Order: sequence, then C-alpha cells, then structure tokens
Amino acid sequence: MSKGRTAAAARASVASSIKVDAFTLVQQASRLISREEAEFLLMEITGWKRHEIYTHSRQISKFQVLRFWWMVDKVRTGTPVQYLVNSAPFLDVNLYVDERVFIPRPETEELVLRTGTRVKSPRFILDYGTGSGCIAITLARMFPQAEIWAVDISRPALAVAKRNLGRYQLKDRVRTICLSSLYSNRIDFLEGKLDVLISNPPYIPRERLASIDSKVRDYEPGVSVDGGIGGTAVVGMLLKYGPRFLKPGGLLALEIDHTQESFVRTLVPTAVIEKDFAGYVRYVFWQNLGGDNGK
Repeated sequence: MSKGRTAAAARASVASSIKVDAFTLVQQASRLISREEAEFLLMEITGWKRHEIYTHSRQISKFQVLRFWWMVDKVRTGTPVQYLVNSAPFLDVNLYVDERVFIPRPETEELVLRTGTRVKSPRFILDYGTGSGCIAITLARMFPQAEIWAVDISRPALAVAKRNLGRYQLKDRVRTICLSSLYSNRIDFLEGKLDVLISNPPYIPRERLASIDSKVRDYEPGVSVDGGIGGTAVVGMLLKYGPRFLKPGGLLALEIDHTQESFVRTLVPTAVIEKDFAGYVRYVFWQNLGGDNGK
C-alpha cells in the first residue's frame, strides 16, 4: 500500500473513532513523518506541552484529528511543519513564520548566544538579513538598552518581522529598513557607531542548491538561501564593508557555510572562526581593534 493510501486509511480510521488519544495519533503519524514532526503538529493544535501528549487524559476533538491528519499529509509531501502552523521557536521566543521568511535554525540561536557573550551593554546593533526578526528580537530582549536596526532586502520578509516585533512590543526599539546591501547611503549615519553588526546571510553555494534538502530548496525563500557562486556574494559584502560601520571595539558576527573558511581568511585574516555544535565551521567573529578590515 502506498504512503498516500496509508495516510488516508489512518486518517479515516482514527477520525471516525469515538475516542481518540494523542499517543495513538503520534504512533500512527510516525509511520509517515518523523515522531518529532508529529509531536510538534499535535502540540500546536492542542496547545499542550510535549509530555502532555503522553499523559493528558482529555480526548481530542474530531475537528482537531482531521486538522492533524491534513497537516501530516502536507508534511509527508514536503511542506515544512513551521509553515503549516505559522510558528517557529527561537531561544526564548516563539515567532510567526510563513513562506515569506527563512525558518530560524538552532545554528543561528548559537550565533546569537555566542555574540551575547562577546559584547557588554551594546548601544547600537544592526541585524542584516533579519527575515522573521529572530536575531533582532532576541538581542533586543537580551540587551534592553540597545537600539537595533533590522535590515532586509525583502519587503515581504520585513512585514513578517514587524508582526513579530509587535508580538514582543519592540517596534519602538527595533527599526526595520529595506536595503539591498550595506552600500546604501541610507545607513551612512551608522558609520563608525555600531557595537554589533550581526548576520545570518544567504550562504549556500548556488552550485549546491540542487542537492540540498527539498524542503529548503522548494519552500523557503530563494533570496534567503542562494548565496551566489561559492555562497559568498553577501558574506563577502559584509566582510568588506561591514567593518566601516563598527565603532572601536565593535563586533562583526556572521554565520557562514562550512566551505567558506579560506574565503574568510583571505578577506579578514584576523577573524575568529568557530565550529557549530555539529563540528562544522559556522561562525565568524571580528572585532574592530583599529586595523584595516582585520588585516
């Protein structure tokens, strides 16, 4: 029997039952999608915590069951679960997401945390390629005294960021700007003033796009994924022009592809490059100590 028929049969069988428990739903859905995805969907539908899926005594309504199986079918055919439920966790916040923005990843959570340990009471921060606003929002909560500029090339993405800023009452402290690069004279007023310039830019090499996870390639915004030839188009721009925006002692913090260490070393020999929790080269940190682009 095909997976499609299996999903339909399971959906019809469980939805028609008088009593349906969460454990049964997760067990059956786990034959089609990952258990983590099934749990996440059910948590969003019911509002329960993960442990409550297995301990909660209340039954699930027929409407919730039907919605759950509709979502399982979508996930099985490739749709990211975060877009289905319009929700993605990021550190201590929960963000609205849809197809207009890149889904926040654990690697970027780590970028924020590592940046937070390197700066003390920053006043001015710029988040380049803000997307959902995940970096700007968590840094604003981490540093309540900071003023933050959230920059993106995509107006639709900025609309999502504004929605999330409103959710956390941060519109007065985080300003959004639509820009295609740091070359723009619209941000000249920030030259030499930033304590932090941080970015999770598009960095996947264009020549590798055909082989990446189809959920990323087919559903997430291309502008957030395609880093150009070698994946270095935006990374290179940030390394070349970012330092001029930093005040003395200011920090440039980037997330990069694991293949880009030599590229970074060529442009900024004094940069600190670190690996992520999986052991891959992932982060670049450079502090303005008065040199020329780290050379």
